[in-house]
Amino acid sequence: MKRYIYLISPQKIRGIKFYKVLHQVLKTNKVKYFQLRLKKISTHNLLKISRKIKKITRKNNVKFLINDKPNVTRTIGADGCHIGQKDMNLMSCRKILGKNKIIGITCHNSKKLALKAKSDGANYIAFGSFFVSSTKKSPFRTNLAILRWAK
Repeated sequence: MKRYIYLISPQKIRGIKFYKVLHQVLKTNKVKYFQLRLKKISTHNLLKISRKIKKITRKNNVKFLINDKPNVTRTIGADGCHIGQKDMNLMSCRKILGKNKIIGITCHNSKKLALKAKSDGANYIAFGSFFVSSTKKSPFRTNLAILRWAK
């Protein structure tokens, strides 16, 4: 089985250095997916940043996903969208994006949510968190057993 890295952006993107470093990382061919996860940003700025990142991901043959914003995903032609349990439901997201876009959904530590996401047509599911994080507070903790179950 091939293994790939699913890279998630930092919470803030400032300056040209980020884009240069992203290009260097993506050209290693180790990253298959890049998720832009900017929670506190205007739609205008998200579109601006997304367009720059799309050029970099395309150049490096990396799938580009945008967190929580299927309308932005559609507008810029990103490869897909990642949604959480408190975001738009998967069926509504699919209506916006169509059948050919990637949609992933967070399932925290729940097999029940994972099975529902699969039956609703998610392209992938995400579990976590596995560790304490200062960048994303979460009341949910899971362990590697759920990954063995999902496999």
